[in-house]
Amino acid sequence: MIQREGIPLQKKIELTSWTVLGIFLILGSVFASASFTLGILTGGLISTLNFHALCRGLQKVFRQLEIGKFGNSPVMLGYLLRLFITGLVLYLVLVKTPADIFGLVIGLSTVVISIVFTVIMTLIDKGYLEEV
Repeated sequence: MIQREGIPLQKKIELTSWTVLGIFLILGSVFASASFTLGILTGGLISTLNFHALCRGLQKVFRQLEIGKFGNSPVMLGYLLRLFITGLVLYLVLVKTPADIFGLVIGLSTVVISIVFTVIMTLIDKGYLEEV
């Protein structure tokens, strides 16, 4: 089992996302078609890389606030640019590749599943769920 103590929450979520994506890819390649597995792969890559970029942007903003720099931060511009690029990539994947849309949706859900799983594991590690 992975030692989770001392790892920042963002890193835990990212590690879990890659693990969940790997599990989905293995299951998809064994039990589903190649187009379904391609959908899982592209959706998982899009969501995990998008989450990583969002975390980096927020870390940059908080570092600027920490040193007292309250100027105009291009966070919103970066968010909108990332949203546009994500939409464009999703459009291109759906139009230009044989990726299955249901596999794509499963792949896009990897970060959400990872967040839920990581929160549950963190609560178990801290002993909060023993009472339930």
